[in-house]
Amino acid sequence: MKFLKYFKEIRINKDSNHSFKLLNFEDLTDDELLGVSGGGFSDNLRQERLEAGWTQEELGKLLFTSKQAVCNWEHGRRQPNLMLLQEMSNLFECSIDALLKERK
Repeated sequence: MKFLKYFKEIRINKDSNHSFKLLNFEDLTDDELLGVSGGGFSDNLRQERLEAGWTQEELGKLLFTSKQAVCNWEHGRRQPNLMLLQEMSNLFECSIDALLKERK
């Protein structure tokens, strides 16, 4: 599955809201997709897992993967593929975007 990479031109409006203009498109890998989001995934995954009351091992079983994979995601050493992100969003009842974005 391929996604689009985009370069943003940022304009600041008078009311300080940000607006974006898409300038250029090209293919985006799964790793690059996670990078675009701002890097909040590891913390968000851990928080969602703890709020659900699951151990890393339990989440791994629900996703048909290992405890070590979950640990690597939570520590930012690895990233899950898009299909796993979709399954996580289903388990946690949130959007993929909510998993990827840094929380304020």
